[in-house]
Amino acid sequence: MDNTRCLKLVVHPYFYETAWAWGLYALAVIFVIGIVVYILFYIYRLRHNITVEQQLADIKLRFFTDISHELRTPLTLITSPLSEVISHENLSGKARSNLQIVEKNAQRMLRMMNQILDFRKIQKGKMKIFLERVNIIESLRSVLDSFSSLAFDKHITVSVDTEMSDWYIWTDSDKFDKIFFNLVSNAFKYTPDGKSITVRVRREGEYAVISVEDQGIGIDNASLRTIFQRFETLGTSASQPSSGIGLLLVKDLVDMLHGTIRVESRVGEGSKFVVSVPVNQNAFQNDRRVELLLEDGDAESGTAEPFPEAEPEKEQDEQEDMTAVLIVEDNAEMRAFLTNILSDEYKVLVAENGEQGLKMAREELPDMILTDVMMPVMDGLDMIRHLKEDADICHIPIIVLSAKSSLDDRIAALDEGIDDYITKPFSANYLKARIVQLFRQRKRLQEAFLSRLSDRKEEAPMQFGPAQPKVMDMDQAFMQKVMSFMEENMDNPELEIDDFASHTGMSRTLFYRKLKSIVGVTPVEFVREIRIKRAVQLMDSSAYNFSQIAYMTGFTDPKYFGKCFKKIMGVTPSQYKVSKKE
Repeated sequence: MDNTRCLKLVVHPYFYETAWAWGLYALAVIFVIGIVVYILFYIYRLRHNITVEQQLADIKLRFFTDISHELRTPLTLITSPLSEVISHENLSGKARSNLQIVEKNAQRMLRMMNQILDFRKIQKGKMKIFLERVNIIESLRSVLDSFSSLAFDKHITVSVDTEMSDWYIWTDSDKFDKIFFNLVSNAFKYTPDGKSITVRVRREGEYAVISVEDQGIGIDNASLRTIFQRFETLGTSASQPSSGIGLLLVKDLVDMLHGTIRVESRVGEGSKFVVSVPVNQNAFQNDRRVELLLEDGDAESGTAEPFPEAEPEKEQDEQEDMTAVLIVEDNAEMRAFLTNILSDEYKVLVAENGEQGLKMAREELPDMILTDVMMPVMDGLDMIRHLKEDADICHIPIIVLSAKSSLDDRIAALDEGIDDYITKPFSANYLKARIVQLFRQRKRLQEAFLSRLSDRKEEAPMQFGPAQPKVMDMDQAFMQKVMSFMEENMDNPELEIDDFASHTGMSRTLFYRKLKSIVGVTPVEFVREIRIKRAVQLMDSSAYNFSQIAYMTGFTDPKYFGKCFKKIMGVTPSQYKVSKKE
C-alpha cells in the first residue's frame, strides 16, 4: 500500500532579496560614490579657486608694493619742494591755491603708498608694535585738524566729545593715528555737505573706547558683512577714490593693538565705527612684536602705571664682577625704565644730574655711561667735557639719550667724544643691542691694543702708532707709563699691583679698573701675558734655555712658567720650540 504523498511548496523571495533589489543596491552605491566624488571634487575646486585667488591677490599686492616703493621717492621729491615753495616764496593767490591742490593730492598718493606697504608688512608678519605712552585726546585732535580745510569746504561740523582734556594710554602712536585717520577719512567720503562727524572718547574698564560717528549715506546689511575684506569698497564714485584696503588695514592694525572694532549703521542715517584698545601696557606682555619706547614726561600726567624703581635683587659680592653701567638722568621714570631693562645683564648705577654723574664716574669707574643732555645743576655736555678731560675716566664709552634730535645737537655731542647719540623716544631693544655692540667693539680694541703692546721685540724701543678709535691720548700716556715700568721690572718676581698703582699715581682700585677697561684683562693677567710674550721672543732668539727664560721673565719656578706658557700659548715650551724648528 502506497503511503507517500508529495506537497509542492513555492517560496517567493522578499523584494530586497531579488535581482532587481541587488541592482538597485548597486545603483545606490554607485550614486553615493558619485556624490562623494562630486563633493570632494567640488571642495578641491573651491580650494583651488581660493588658492588661485590668494595667489592673484598676493601678486596684486606684490605689484602694488613694488610700485609703491618706486613711487615713494619721486612723491617725496614732489611734496618736499612744494612745501618749500608754498612756505617761503611770494606767490599769487591763484598760484598758491593751485600748488596747495597739487600738494594735497601728492600727500594723498603718498598716504596710499604707505598704506599698501603697511598692509604688506602686516601680511608678512614683519610689522612691530612700538609701545609708548600716548595722549590720545591730543592725537585725535591732531588727526581731525588734518581735515579742517576739507570740513570747511564741505561745511561739515567736526567735533570731539569727551570729558577729558588729556588721557595717556600705552599704545603705538603711529598705528593709532593711522586707524583714526582712515576712519575719519572714510567718514568724510560718505558724509554729505552740511552734516556732522563726531569722535567720542570714553573709558570702559581697562579699555579706551573711541567711536567715529557720521551722518552719511549709511551701509546696508550685505556690505556690513564684507566691509573689512580685502579690496572691498562701498560703491565709491570717481570723485571718492578708494584703494579698497583702508578698512582692512584698520582692522589689522586694531588687532595688532589687541583691540576690537565693530560697525553700526543704518542706510540713510549714518554709520558708527567703534574701536576699543587696551589702556595699560600689561595687555602687551606676551606679544613678541612689542618694543617699549619711553621719552621724558611727567609721570603724574597720565593714567599709565609708571615703572617702579628697581629694587636691588643681587648682593654686592655678586655684582662686583658684573659690567657696570652708569645712568645719568634727571627724569625718575626714565631712570626706573633704564634700570629695569639693564639690571639683568649689568650692574646699574644711577645719578640725577651731571654733577652727581661725574662724581660717581670718578668713584665707581663704570664700564659705560648713559646720559641725558638737559639736566639741572650740570647738563650732559658739561659732564662729558669734564669726563674727557680727566685722565682717569676719559676712556669710558658714553651714549647720549636725548629728546633733542636736531643735527646741530648731534654734532655738538659727537664733538665732545661720545660713542653714540640716540634720540627719544627710543626702542629698548635697540638700546640694549647698541650697548652690547659697543662693548664688543671695545673688546676687539682692547685685544688689539694688548697685542700691540706685547708683540714687539725685546730690542725695539717702546713705540706707539696712531691711536685706535675710542682710545684716547691720555690712555696712550697711561699705557706708556705701565709698559715702561713693566720693562724695568720684567725679571722682578715680587712685582705687585700696588707697585704699578704707585708708579702711575693712582689708588690700587682705580689702577685695577683703569687697566682692565683699556686692555680688557686684570693687572695680574696683563703682567702674566706680557711676560709670556717676552718669553716667546726670547725663545725665538734661541740664545737661552727654558730655565733662563723663566727667570728672565720674572718666574721663580720653571714648572709654573711652563704651566702659564701652555695656558696662554696653547702648547708647552718644548712643543713651541719644536714647532718653530719645523
